[in-house]
Amino acid sequence: MGSQDFSAVAYNNSIYMKISKIQPTEPLKPYVNAILIIESETEVINRLLPGTAPVMAFQFKGKVYINDSTIPRFGLTGISRMARSAHYTPGSGVLLVLFKEGMAPAFLDTPLSEFAGFTTGLEHIFPADDLHLLEDQLYLEKPLSGKVSVIERFLLSHLKRDIKDQAISKAIEMIKQQKGNIRIRDLVSLLNTNIDSFEKKFRARVGISPKNFSSIIRMQSIIADYKADQNLTVLSLDKGFFDQSHFIRDFKTFTGQNPTAFFKTRPAQW
Repeated sequence: MGSQDFSAVAYNNSIYMKISKIQPTEPLKPYVNAILIIESETEVINRLLPGTAPVMAFQFKGKVYINDSTIPRFGLTGISRMARSAHYTPGSGVLLVLFKEGMAPAFLDTPLSEFAGFTTGLEHIFPADDLHLLEDQLYLEKPLSGKVSVIERFLLSHLKRDIKDQAISKAIEMIKQQKGNIRIRDLVSLLNTNIDSFEKKFRARVGISPKNFSSIIRMQSIIADYKADQNLTVLSLDKGFFDQSHFIRDFKTFTGQNPTAFFKTRPAQW
């Protein structure tokens, strides 16, 4: 198992929620950014901002709800463009696998676009016998380090292939370098590829369209680059927005709040 970074952090700054961040084992590093273990002693409701890759969740105690809806005990949550809420019941615990952009398909047979915007139970993705064995092993492994090792072995047993589409990898890199402020037709021109086939491949591997992926990266950049008392109009113009109402609408969809309210109560981030 990889190295661990333990911290008591939550979006609502509750001292009763502990988040343990773990680096994946070496064979998983090309595909997984990090593994998180979240434990909540009390009832906690967190605001979740959109990310750029799917998350695989393994609940090992208590229950967790997303937007007040029950989610599968073992599930894969696709990319969402909207802010959501996570409700942790008292005594709950969940292990999250945070994939790198475009890398989850190495473990899946279904195009990633099929999972966009909702959570799918892993019983629809992996064989039932494998999941029953996984459940037994998680139950028997009491230390958290042991549970992480169980999940890592499960993932490695389902590693199907290397991801070799260099055009998509390059596109992801370029979008991130430009902080989302790049036109898709310019991106396609730089990659010297066909726009229709590019968009189809991008959706299948990343989970959403390149335009929507760029939009998430741009909003993440705005939040990361914001400084106290900074002029939001100037910041939005710097990030490529030419219409203030468009910026506010997109920001509210992304965070659940208007920019002024959000930055007054800016949440911590994993």
